[in-house]
Amino acid sequence: MEILTQEGICLRAVDYGENDKIITLYLAEFGKIGVIAKGCKSAKSKLKYAVSPLCFGKYNLAKKKNFVLTGCDCIDSFFSITSDPIKYYCACVILEIVDKMSMEEDYNHKLFVTMLNALNDLCYKAEYPKTCLFDYLKQLTTALGYDVKAITFKDYYNYFLHTHATKINSLKFLFGTEGI
Repeated sequence: MEILTQEGICLRAVDYGENDKIITLYLAEFGKIGVIAKGCKSAKSKLKYAVSPLCFGKYNLAKKKNFVLTGCDCIDSFFSITSDPIKYYCACVILEIVDKMSMEEDYNHKLFVTMLNALNDLCYKAEYPKTCLFDYLKQLTTALGYDVKAITFKDYYNYFLHTHATKINSLKFLFGTEGI
């Protein structure tokens, strides 16, 4: 049985069975992976925080057939992002782009650092979250290896939709009133 301990960010979580979840993590030195979190929906679970999107922590994983979450030391939950709807949807755009546009176990350190910096700025510095998001979209797409010529959020949405057949739903929702 392989043991893996790495810093990572939870991109998303999906219910699996009665008490389990399958989470998608982006690890600093490994890339995107799917992980089974057993018993995390139980009221007494000590790992509830670790399966929340936006959780940045040092994840302990065991690999048998699949990766299984065995522990997590939370570094930052970016909690203040969740209290502001605009910041929250900006953060969702970042997580969704990384989740949908990166491949399993495809390590990209620049992408991880850019995502972490974007979440830090949204949480602790951004007075204007939409401006912060727009600035980081260019850096994220560059880290993914794409050269996007975008002037508006609609340009980014159309790029992902028409070039990669990928809908970034949180981007559409956040800016839906602006004509995307």
